[in-house]
Amino acid sequence: MRIPVTEHSGDEVVGALDALNDAIEQNWKDQRQLQERIEGLREARRSGVQVTSALRQEQEPGTMQLLGRVLSRLMESSGTLRRSLAKTMRSEGTSIPAIARLFGVTHQRVSNILNRPTAVPSGAAQGPAGEGPSESHGEDDEQRERAG
Repeated sequence: MRIPVTEHSGDEVVGALDALNDAIEQNWKDQRQLQERIEGLREARRSGVQVTSALRQEQEPGTMQLLGRVLSRLMESSGTLRRSLAKTMRSEGTSIPAIARLFGVTHQRVSNILNRPTAVPSGAAQGPAGEGPSESHGEDDEQRERAG
C-alpha cells in the first residue's frame, strides 16, 4: 500500500503529516472493527472453540487482515514522515547525530533513512495475500536499537 505525499507549497513535511493523519483516520475504522473481532475471538476461546475454526468463521476482513492493514498503514506513513523530517532537518543544517537524538535512533539509522530511495513500488508494504508488511522498512532495526 502506498500512501501518497502531496505537496503543500513545496513543504514535503506537511504532505507527510497529512498522509499520516489520513492513515490514522483510516485506521480508526479498522481498529474499531478489530476490537470487535478480538472480543469475538476471546469469547470463542472461552467457549472452547479452536483458533482455526474461530478465525474461519469470521466475516471478511478477519482479525489478522485488519491487523495487517492497520500496521501497514502506520509503517508506511510513519516511514514517509520520518524521511521527510530527516531530509528537511538536514537541509536546515541539523546534524545527523542531532537528528538521531531527536528520533531516538542511532546516527547510522538516520543515514539509512536519508540514503534510502523514496519511491516504494505499489504494494511493497504488503506481504503475500495481504498478510501485512513483507519488509521491515527499518522499524525492527529501530526497535532493536532502543532495546539494546
